[in-house]
Amino acid sequence: MSIKARLRAAVRAFMNPALRPVRIAPPPEPTRIVVDRLAEGRHALVTGAGRHIGRSIVRELLAHGAHVTATDLDPALCASLEAEFGSTGRLQAVRADITSAADTQALLQSLDQAQRTIDLLVNNVGVVVDDFTASFRTNVVGPMDLTYPIARRMAERKVRGSIIFLTSIHGESIFLRNRAYGASKAAIGMLIRQLAVEFAADGIRVNGIAPGDIRVDENGRVVPYRFAPLEETSIPPQYIARAVVYLGSEYFSRYTTGATVTIDGGLSLFNYQCAVAAGLYP
Repeated sequence: MSIKARLRAAVRAFMNPALRPVRIAPPPEPTRIVVDRLAEGRHALVTGAGRHIGRSIVRELLAHGAHVTATDLDPALCASLEAEFGSTGRLQAVRADITSAADTQALLQSLDQAQRTIDLLVNNVGVVVDDFTASFRTNVVGPMDLTYPIARRMAERKVRGSIIFLTSIHGESIFLRNRAYGASKAAIGMLIRQLAVEFAADGIRVNGIAPGDIRVDENGRVVPYRFAPLEETSIPPQYIARAVVYLGSEYFSRYTTGATVTIDGGLSLFNYQCAVAAGLYP
């Protein structure tokens, strides 16, 4: 069935519950898992995994028992991932540019040859540039070119999977210095909802995470950021990684799809009234 036909069928079923098959009994409960092994048995693919948020996601997934295929554009960062995490026996670092059709195809072929079915895709890769072509190619087109074949494999092999996009609070909140970046993240926000409907019949959940100011200094400590009301600091990247584990876990998120979790310390709530109350303006 073509993608358009699948989407039309999904939308018709979504709009008209009578078209959906009647469930005689609720689906079985996920197998209970140990709280610190939430990704046990998962086969994850994390893009843009060489540093910052991506590297934290790899670290957290491995700590929770997942097998991880990590990609990055920089071969030196791939080697660094292997050096740090290779001893687990559950990491494969692959140099790949997700904006390249040839690289994406080679990645998919390598997964097929290894008989590895990805059941957790984390579209983390992205660029922050005020260039519409580069922003949409890296933040939207590349991830979508990878997402569809991965989702198709999940569906064909009857695998209940999870797809997560790293988006941004600037998909909804104005980012004056970088119009192209904000527009690309807004597009991802809509795609999350569309794909959630399209893939729901296959038991594939699609969700997003919208970070705010995620950074630490050279000593790994948060830095002051007075526009985030909750702590008035930036946020360490491991908090994004933990949200990935949560959304990827059937035990916690079996019924969560089409959602975007905001992790920003209240940054997206900040407005001129907050600034006045904080004494930043008279």
